[in-house]
Amino acid sequence: MRAQLERFFLIEWQRASAWQLLLQPLSWLYWLIIAARRLCYRVGIFRTTRSPIPVIVVGNISAGGTGKTPVVLALTQYLQQQKHCPGIVTRGYLHPTNHAPPGMVMHVVAGVASAPQFSDEAKLLIKRSGVPLVQDKNRVAAIARLLNDNPSTNVIISDDGLQHTKMARDIEIVVIDGARGLGNGYLLPAGPLRESATRLASVDCIILNNTNIDGQFGANSAENARQMASYANHAPTFVMTYGAEQFSPVQMNLHGSAAPPSPPSPLHNLTVTAFVNHCVGKKIAAVAGIGNPPRFFTHLTRLGITLASTHAFSDHHAYTREDVATIDADIILMTEKDAVKCVTFADARLWQMQIDALLPDAFYNFIDEKFTHVTRSKTA
Repeated sequence: MRAQLERFFLIEWQRASAWQLLLQPLSWLYWLIIAARRLCYRVGIFRTTRSPIPVIVVGNISAGGTGKTPVVLALTQYLQQQKHCPGIVTRGYLHPTNHAPPGMVMHVVAGVASAPQFSDEAKLLIKRSGVPLVQDKNRVAAIARLLNDNPSTNVIISDDGLQHTKMARDIEIVVIDGARGLGNGYLLPAGPLRESATRLASVDCIILNNTNIDGQFGANSAENARQMASYANHAPTFVMTYGAEQFSPVQMNLHGSAAPPSPPSPLHNLTVTAFVNHCVGKKIAAVAGIGNPPRFFTHLTRLGITLASTHAFSDHHAYTREDVATIDADIILMTEKDAVKCVTFADARLWQMQIDALLPDAFYNFIDEKFTHVTRSKTA
């Protein structure tokens, strides 16, 4: 039921409908709360807490998945290549069935993320990055904890947190879904926006995401150029696409480790071509418990994978063995974000697709310039 409601609103928020007029008073109230809160920070009633090292926020201004986590991973990997020591803080999404105590902090240093209290994003970030990570809804406390335990960390990346005003930040990156954009332009609940579109004028840069993943328009299309020009009026804008797809059985990562099995398996990290050949004569199903399941299904089809069935769950769905046990298929494909929640009961049918965010050199050059400026100001 929840998954159906999420899909309903994501679709309806793409247009202005008469029934949304009934929700406009709630949107106005939401705007007043946001405006009052920002005013309190501006005049000093509420205070922000500044970190001694640079803080980069990767967030969004709209509800629904926009691709923040792949950007966090790409940025983390790039900073590591530049000989920096990044750490990650995230609020995390704790599913009610996990019964996590209030204020729980999950802390891992290049470790194993199998505890159910970890959010799916946290598990994925730990598995792929191997950098220090703290999960805490209080990001200021998360940064303090991370720096106390990992004093060599010299840059913090916040997975989401654009609206967490208490945490001072040095660089703000907003990720916008290239297919959904800003929807009907209304604030929650009449529309998808957490903040007004005018907020884009105060961020450092915008990443326009998913211009190739579902075939709606390509990176060089007229529609993409139109969107680029529109967002560039607010802040420097860069296009992100996805690629470097690899497929492997979920069983290969039963302990949440990013390391390949030993000895290496011939089924580990198959390319698209190798996986399609592996699937010949097999019935393939796909499941997704992410912000936009149809995009995952469409992407698989565009890669040449024929799906016998698709099964959409709500975002952050807490998978159980029963969710996949009744699916009639030889192979069940899922995202890496879903797979980290299925490691305890994975069988040979469960496969995951790993995918990377592809960002232009111009974006990383922009980050280099910003980071250098921020670092100098911190040490001045």
